[in-house]
Amino acid sequence: MAMLVLVSAATTALLLLDDRLQQAVSANNRAVLQPGWVAGLMTIVTCLWLGGSRWVANAVIGAFAGMQLFQLCHIAAIGRALTPLDVAMIPHELSDIAQAVRAGAGAHWPTLFAGGVPYALAFAMFNLGLPRLRLPRLRWALLIVALVFATQFYNASRYTMKRFMPRPERSSLHNSLLAFSYCAANLVGKSVRRNALSYRAYTVVARDDPDAARERPRDVWLVIFDSTRTDHWGLAGYARATTPTMSRWVAQGQARWHRGLAGASSTRASLGLLFNGVHEPGNIAQLRSHQANLLRLAKRAGYRTYWLSTQHGDLLDEIDAPSIDVIRTRGSDEARIAAVGDDAVLDMLDAVDPNAPRLVVMMLRTAHIPYDDAYRRHGGRYRRWPDGEGLTEGARLLNAYDNAIVYQDALVEKLYRRFERSGGDGLFVVTSDHGQMLGEDGVWGHNVLTPQIAQVPMLVRTRGAAQMPLAGNGDWLSHHDLARALAWRMGFSIHNPNARAGVDYLQGSDLFGDNLFRELRIVDGHLQLGELSGLGHSHEGHAHGAGDRGSD
Repeated sequence: MAMLVLVSAATTALLLLDDRLQQAVSANNRAVLQPGWVAGLMTIVTCLWLGGSRWVANAVIGAFAGMQLFQLCHIAAIGRALTPLDVAMIPHELSDIAQAVRAGAGAHWPTLFAGGVPYALAFAMFNLGLPRLRLPRLRWALLIVALVFATQFYNASRYTMKRFMPRPERSSLHNSLLAFSYCAANLVGKSVRRNALSYRAYTVVARDDPDAARERPRDVWLVIFDSTRTDHWGLAGYARATTPTMSRWVAQGQARWHRGLAGASSTRASLGLLFNGVHEPGNIAQLRSHQANLLRLAKRAGYRTYWLSTQHGDLLDEIDAPSIDVIRTRGSDEARIAAVGDDAVLDMLDAVDPNAPRLVVMMLRTAHIPYDDAYRRHGGRYRRWPDGEGLTEGARLLNAYDNAIVYQDALVEKLYRRFERSGGDGLFVVTSDHGQMLGEDGVWGHNVLTPQIAQVPMLVRTRGAAQMPLAGNGDWLSHHDLARALAWRMGFSIHNPNARAGVDYLQGSDLFGDNLFRELRIVDGHLQLGELSGLGHSHEGHAHGAGDRGSD
């Protein structure tokens, strides 16, 4: 029994070693050891040793090695783990992959050793050890291995792709099993390009006009709050005084506020569109290219880039993480976030270099369900309206939401004080990823394509005489407008030949799948939504889905 534990532990360690080796040569691999995954992997390995079959052991280790070849190379070159859609596209992009391998071989060849050495040793252990070691032989143990993989495929057939998306902190092998199993169960044999519409390519050029250098801010801070809708900001006319600080700024002419339009109904999709500057539905080529990505453009312009978030790191999936110099998320600051909530971002700001131009992005939770989680750690300081017993559920939730906006306003003031510490011209922008349903038609949450989800607030405060406002108070600005404006200030012009005057879009949560969307138009100062449309087949029956109460 001691020998069984020893060889099982050694083999498990080898299967976890590729992440550690890659982390020695690449900052893109951010996997950490997770006890649950280690225990599950050791269970599989132990059953392979007990089963006594070299054929089965070689098949499983070979499958792992094949998946990891693609996974580790993708992490090294692209900066993130494979998604199920990435896996499905491999047969269609072999020539592109080969070209990328040739171009990046000089920089990424150590990754082949990071994956190759552990798996070569694992093969050797099974093929040399199984015939020679006197271990118990229990053929039924192989049924457990089969059951584990069968369960994985069964879950892939039952749940949406969202559950099988990678997370940076997971073992790369864990991410591989999720991505490849979902692809095998749902995407094999299907046209994964069926929703990639044909669009003309964007053009991104460096500004060469005389004002480019003068208009370039030294600091660009973009604060994005989750699930915040315009009509619950006091400065936008809400009856409750939820934004005393920002209202004062606007009244004194220190800042301007705008009626924003979100690009999508979920955080991941909205951020993907905003940071890649993508406007229209189904423009997958533009999304994947990162050509107009704000973080990538900031790096080209000499900015140091920061992603400071109290949410999980998987929101970076489509945002071009390799273009971010410093990443702090819930995964890296979990204890502090648990203690003080979104105030943890104030500590994260200590990592910002005060001596370099910087683009600082803060993605904060605040107004996401459960709303009282935003302010409960601060006693009664932000509890302006009752949120306890004696109220209907709807009244309690609404009051808690407004209290969360009060906390949000106070946090904006704290963040702006930090912004003011550095000199030079600057842009301080506050907005939200998407709006929120607050009981309309019985719906709470988001992920529905309604006016309440489309409308997000926006506030812009400038520092320095050269930094002009983006628009007038109360004007409409879409996330696409904001992306183009920020790129322009950093020295780049983004031209979208597909844009239609006066037309924006609110998209659903699956940018790469059979996505839903609605056209947005401003008519006589009011938002109008077009009919529900889709990139794939008919969407009858999907128009009135309820918002979720979970995370993005």
